[in-house]
Amino acid sequence: MTVVRLVSVVGGDTSLLPHMLAHYEGLGVEAFHVIRHVESREDPTLPSSVEVVRDAGHDFTRISVGPWHEHLNPRLIRETMAEHPDDWWVVADLDEFQVYPDSLKETVAHCERHGFDYVEGAFLDRVAADGSFPDPGPFGSAPLWRQYPLAGLVTLRLMGARPTKVPLARGRMELGYGQHNSWTGRGAPAARVYAQVHHFKWTASAGERLAKRVAAYSSGEWHINNAKIIDESRAFLDHVAAHSGRLAVDDPRLGFQRCALEYGDYAGWADLAETLSRQYVEFDAARAATGRREAG
Repeated sequence: MTVVRLVSVVGGDTSLLPHMLAHYEGLGVEAFHVIRHVESREDPTLPSSVEVVRDAGHDFTRISVGPWHEHLNPRLIRETMAEHPDDWWVVADLDEFQVYPDSLKETVAHCERHGFDYVEGAFLDRVAADGSFPDPGPFGSAPLWRQYPLAGLVTLRLMGARPTKVPLARGRMELGYGQHNSWTGRGAPAARVYAQVHHFKWTASAGERLAKRVAAYSSGEWHINNAKIIDESRAFLDHVAAHSGRLAVDDPRLGFQRCALEYGDYAGWADLAETLSRQYVEFDAARAATGRREAG
């Protein structure tokens, strides 16, 4: 009998960690494989994050120490998923809260009945109502969707970054960098199931994290496969600097709407899902044909 597992690599700001664990417990994840990454064993956030995970009834399955090279996250995820190649894996970064049109159990059952190996989806970026960057409140206070009530397209339309994800896959799938696609297997049609990945990245530490990414990748401190990541981060930082330290939530180009954590809340999602799925299927086919499988 297959098991639904979660794999996540956690590093940096861990303020979302208890929220993330609770979200996926609520979705029905049966086994948690959470890896903690630190650049040094002296990281002051390491002991507190260990306690948070233990309070939730889990333990980190691994502590990874070293620079945050771009290839590190996908390598850790691939190694972990390979331990149970026939099980289903929810693949989620700390700030990624997946929402499906049906329950997770029903989604897996649908895939198994029809011979699908993975599900696709895309980001809905969650931000505060005024475009500022507050810390998430303590776990058990207001739900995150109330603290960050707007959902929009920061990743896609502001940063020009790829918003697609493979949030659910068999352990034997070969996922691309960032889990933006799968190079192997048969995906469920977007018209039937296309997951929303509510992206709670835009918290108090967002500017600091992206500025660190630009500096570390530009200097070579962290190895990078696709230099476009630097430009994406700079686009965000430049926008915020030009708007008094906030996101311009009234910019219609960014598509912000008030949303809870219900699949049907974001108007126009079906059309957006169809467009993104078609666009990136064609994009990945072109990359595969030219041998540039990890190029971006």
